Amino acid sequence: MPLDLSNICDKQAEAGIIATILFHPEYLLSIDSMRPGYFQDVSNGCLYWAVEELYKNGIDTIDAFNITNIINSNNSVKKKMEEYNISNIQEFIDMSKYAARHSIEEYRLLVNNVITMAFKRDMAKFSLELQSTCLDPKTDLGSLNTFVNDKLTNITGRYIIGADSVMFGNKIDNLWDTITSKRNDDGTYGMPSCIKLFNNYFTFAPGELILLKARMKRGKSAYFLNECIHKLKSGVPTLYIDTEMSDEQFLKRALANLSGIEIKRIENGQYNAEEANKLEDALEFLRKAPLIHEYIPEKEYVDAQIEALCKKWKYKIDLQFVIYDYIKFDSEASAAEVSNKLGHITNHLKNTIAGKFELAVLAGAQLNRDDKVADSDKIERYISTSIWWREKTSEELARDGLECGNYCARIELNRNGAQMLDDDYIDIAFDGSHMRIGQAKQHSSIENPFGR
Repeated sequence: MPLDLSNICDKQAEAGIIATILFHPEYLLSIDSMRPGYFQDVSNGCLYWAVEELYKNGIDTIDAFNITNIINSNNSVKKKMEEYNISNIQEFIDMSKYAARHSIEEYRLLVNNVITMAFKRDMAKFSLELQSTCLDPKTDLGSLNTFVNDKLTNITGRYIIGADSVMFGNKIDNLWDTITSKRNDDGTYGMPSCIKLFNNYFTFAPGELILLKARMKRGKSAYFLNECIHKLKSGVPTLYIDTEMSDEQFLKRALANLSGIEIKRIENGQYNAEEANKLEDALEFLRKAPLIHEYIPEKEYVDAQIEALCKKWKYKIDLQFVIYDYIKFDSEASAAEVSNKLGHITNHLKNTIAGKFELAVLAGAQLNRDDKVADSDKIERYISTSIWWREKTSEELARDGLECGNYCARIELNRNGAQMLDDDYIDIAFDGSHMRIGQAKQHSSIENPFGR
């Protein structure tokens, strides 16, 4: 008797996935395990493939024209779509808006249901084959055991493993090529910092999370902006995730940095013709820069959303550098909740965003009145390097001199390079009106910390 698999299907979930990716193709990047073959309705599988192919090719506009073109480019898919008689794709898209989901969490639930049903169908087919093999009098113990192991390994591997494992030796050549490609002519490795002396201690390398710690309103965002502009001028695709500044606020600060015109005068328009030209040059630079600025308030940190952003831009512009400004959580929560959330965010930035996606990540954290980060142990267990950033005291300003800057930075923890003495620091000049931060004249011999 033929096996009836028609009831092992979630038609609503299948339709919901297709409807959702028609309007949110970026959701495709939020889950790696979904495949066109998991749909029971072959036409849904074909549409999923078509949208995925379009998005892979950098096409965000999912309409009837683009879908038809991509379907017609593959004869087997074209035949399947003709067989299932979806002739008016635009009408199908119009109807889909009623079934589309508009959050990654809802989309994940749909995908999980469809994958589960596909797995059940495969297991049901296996059970029928197993029954037939067991009823065959010629089947001995050895062949039955081999049959079961091979089949189960194949099925579970498709749904659970997701990728073939290989011997480490087979990876060596590619890994070594990757390592040597990150060397710079000046002897540094990875992406250098806009603060030259930082490069004695760390650079921004894929898989690493650098943390800047500072009191509130002490230039964290200004430093991040300067690193961002520095990377953009080197052509490094950069994602700036901002928990405080809207696009408008960020633009004003970026223009001040690039043009040298104070933020206040940018706002009120009190600048001359020469300065107007500088502003236009700055605007043109930002129009062409490989930059994404996303405003995501602290309460809205969702792992899947951050992952989807990074996957999308890694795919579309070869994203290399991520700034997260900055790690914090709802102040109304309990101390335990804040501690756990801060640790979770840091873990996610290090092991998923930096590690899994091979991105260099720079993040910030706010110090309290005691110059501590809430449960700093949970944060510092994940980071590669931490920088303590502060305004100089009046005594330090008098001792060092104005040419040595008004701020300073000390490398507190460094897992990948040189360590800094507890009583030393790098001298920094911070110009808040122009949002410019740079290395100042150094008060000590820190430029050659270990006589190298």
